[in-house]
Amino acid sequence: MKRGDFVSQRIPEQVIENVRNNVNIVDIVGQYVQLSKSGRNLFGLCPFHEEKTPSFSVTEEKQIFHCFSCHRGGNVFKFIMEIENISFPEAVLKVAELGNVEIDEKIMHDFDSSDTESSNSRKLKKVHADATQLYHHILVNTQIGEEALDYLHERGLNDDIINEFNLGYAPEKAILGAFFTERKVASEVLKKSGLFVEYDDGTLNDRFRDRVLFPIRDAQGSTIAFSGRLLHKDDKQPKYLNSPETELFNKRKILFNFDKAKSEIRQKKFAILFEGFMDVLAAYRSGIKNGIASMGTSLTNEQIYLLERTTNELFLCYDGDSAGQNAIARALELLEPVTKLKLGVIRIPEKMDPDEYVQKYGEKAFVQLIADAHETKIAFYMRYYQQNRNLANENDQLAYIADVMEKLAVVESPVEQDLYLNQLANRFALEKDSLKLQLREFVKKFKPQKQLKSAKDNSLKYLSGRHTTNSQKYSKIERAERLLIYRILHEQNTRIRMKRYTNFSFVHDDYQLIYIISEGYFNVYPEYETARFLDFLDNERARQLVVSLELDNYALESSDEEFVDCIDVISNQSPLEQEITELKQKLVDAKKVNNNELVTSLTIKLVTLLQQQQTNKSASL
Repeated sequence: MKRGDFVSQRIPEQVIENVRNNVNIVDIVGQYVQLSKSGRNLFGLCPFHEEKTPSFSVTEEKQIFHCFSCHRGGNVFKFIMEIENISFPEAVLKVAELGNVEIDEKIMHDFDSSDTESSNSRKLKKVHADATQLYHHILVNTQIGEEALDYLHERGLNDDIINEFNLGYAPEKAILGAFFTERKVASEVLKKSGLFVEYDDGTLNDRFRDRVLFPIRDAQGSTIAFSGRLLHKDDKQPKYLNSPETELFNKRKILFNFDKAKSEIRQKKFAILFEGFMDVLAAYRSGIKNGIASMGTSLTNEQIYLLERTTNELFLCYDGDSAGQNAIARALELLEPVTKLKLGVIRIPEKMDPDEYVQKYGEKAFVQLIADAHETKIAFYMRYYQQNRNLANENDQLAYIADVMEKLAVVESPVEQDLYLNQLANRFALEKDSLKLQLREFVKKFKPQKQLKSAKDNSLKYLSGRHTTNSQKYSKIERAERLLIYRILHEQNTRIRMKRYTNFSFVHDDYQLIYIISEGYFNVYPEYETARFLDFLDNERARQLVVSLELDNYALESSDEEFVDCIDVISNQSPLEQEITELKQKLVDAKKVNNNELVTSLTIKLVTLLQQQQTNKSASL
């Protein structure tokens, strides 16, 4: 049997086999999802839908993934196809790249010259890649870009950072339209790119003019948008201008520098959220490579979920001035109710921003600051609430303590609560027991909210627990079909025995399809491998059924009795049950039209069939 459209004939079979056999799905998926070992499998938050409790599983032994909530599953190629929204041949090459598996240059050339560039997203990515190179060239190699380059140098960015991030300059004179016209790029593609402003008469003009450009990349490193900073002040223009939302770019889902930072975030086990792009670049230049920035004033649910799949801890590193500290407080207030991330703050002294700190004290000092200046949320609030208060004044003291208590009341750790109560008691010469009493009052005040959140969390865990095994309810016939098809795939003896049953057929079409395809598979391959067999299937429903079969906890070896029972249930009991079901429906219909003679006749037949069914059940005991 030949593979269908799911597999491209452009990539030779031996190349696909080589890639599959030389990568570990855990290593590939682990670059997108934070995985934790639990029993024989690894679990994480599903990258295909938002969730708070992990239901996404990777089975290393069988090289497959499966989500118990959204029911997506497959092998490593399927995972990359789904998460990158690319074709099978593209996924093979991407997996090879991620797994450091070499592929013959001729195959790569043949693939690159094929017609796979036809999709809108690939065309738009190509347009953005070309625009990035053009703007970067203008910045670093032309006289027009000299002033913009000087500006970046003055901001402390060296040529290595400018080149690595492909920073660019869009000149005041429009050039992009002519650039793409010369390359014969269709106007419809340009209109969808977000790089142009379209006038009423249909003509296009460059969106970015006289701006230093920061390419915005997706999680896989492809440029999908730009953010441009005005080089010359213009009160009629915004200081920063971002690309509009397009098929590629949704600012709610994008974090600046996440593509470069994600591996470092996993390694360091925390991410640092900066306020702006320049802060991220200043940190990166200093060797702090787990820094990111949002595309707006606060993190969105999508961005939070992206981080939750990557790490457990997030530090906010904003400007040290009052505006920056107020922004941190607002961010914490917004983040605390909606994320399970452990939140903290990195304090920049002397009211400086990270960029200014690097320029004044140097890169080594900034690295040391990032290592030493971690604050917990409560430590931040204790410092933050001092602003604009005279703590020598009793009224201000009481207001300050009340504000701190309100935050301390929702802290889960008794040890952490005790630590800060000691600090308050020492600072204001108070009895710790008095502070404990006041804290209890605040805890009571916030207890209903905590209980509600706890109940919701427990509910999520309970619901998730239902998905930790393949607990879907199947009829007796389908259970027999699932067990038999599993044995056919995994045991040669069962496949040999099946050859005696020339007229055998599964009741459900999906299992019959898998059975037929398996015969073709074993004509090509002597051994069964789940990951390889999944590529052999054209039908998506059949693929997901195979994945679900692999998650069932079947005994390692079958028995003669088990095989005979499966065949009997599928071949003999199924027709009887179907006949009973049909007879019951006829009986209902006859009663509706008051056909008493037919009701009597059908009732006698039904009783006979039910007696036969009961006899069969007794015989099988």
